[in-house]
Amino acid sequence: MKVLITGIAGFVGSHLVEKLLKKKDEVFGTYLPGESLENIQNIRLSLHLSGCDITQFDQLSRLVKRIQPDLIYHLAAFSSVGKSFTHPLETIKTNVYGTLYLLEIVRSLKKQIKILVVGSSDMYGKVLPRDIPITENTPLSPVSPYGVSKATCDLLAYQYCKSYGVYVIRARSFNHTGPRQRTGFVIPDFASQIAQIEAGLLPPVLKVGNLSAKRDLSDVRDVVRAYVKLMQRGKAGEAYNICSQQGYSIKNMLKVLLSLSKKKITVKLDKKRSRPSEIPVLVGDNTKIRKTVGWKPEIPLERTLKETLDYWRKRYKVF
Repeated sequence: MKVLITGIAGFVGSHLVEKLLKKKDEVFGTYLPGESLENIQNIRLSLHLSGCDITQFDQLSRLVKRIQPDLIYHLAAFSSVGKSFTHPLETIKTNVYGTLYLLEIVRSLKKQIKILVVGSSDMYGKVLPRDIPITENTPLSPVSPYGVSKATCDLLAYQYCKSYGVYVIRARSFNHTGPRQRTGFVIPDFASQIAQIEAGLLPPVLKVGNLSAKRDLSDVRDVVRAYVKLMQRGKAGEAYNICSQQGYSIKNMLKVLLSLSKKKITVKLDKKRSRPSEIPVLVGDNTKIRKTVGWKPEIPLERTLKETLDYWRKRYKVF
């Protein structure tokens, strides 16, 4: 298959492309001009890469028409919930316009192209305890600019499928982490600080934000496996939660990471790391994707946390 991945050099894109190359797919990818290609450096020669700003319609259109892909995994996005509060315009522009442009370009082509539009659990917003775990029928009530942007993309994908017949599948990914995820997200923020403390680059004080939130957390490698299965067996227009169906408190995940270090580390609250509107609990129901494509998470959380910490240890030369 001829596959296009937007945002191929990112955290998730780099894991997805490794899986697709094992399937012998021909992989094309976009990256933002000036973006680091470190995550895909070792496999770069196996890929067809193009610098492309997805908010530039003509640029994106020329690229898609030239490649004529069979499948498109749309991963390119402004992906930080926290930073979306200070950069709402950039968040909306990148996520909504980038998705709308891609859908419109595909609609204009004679060839049927299957698209996976990647959404987020953040689009569900603050859900009442009685509605946990969250199903695909839970109303979308986002409370962050990022969540609003992803809810909009999800609805656009549905509309383009129903109105124009574009073959689009909607993935609603809950929190996921693993090696290569950059700082600005809770697990790499903790892991990178621990690694720097172990390397003697920081004093033994780990700064944290709100630890009371509870999140449904999966390994990124399980998530990209779900993406591939959805492209193979997912139904056009349908939305699918990708989640572990387990709720983990941020506090307990931090305890696991700290237990993996021989250093004695003090935890200190940093109010600057808290968000203006925090969602207390996000736990999903994965019944639909289990029944439709036979996917379920396989990698234990403890392994994910250890391998993420080890990734940061290598970056700071702890080993």
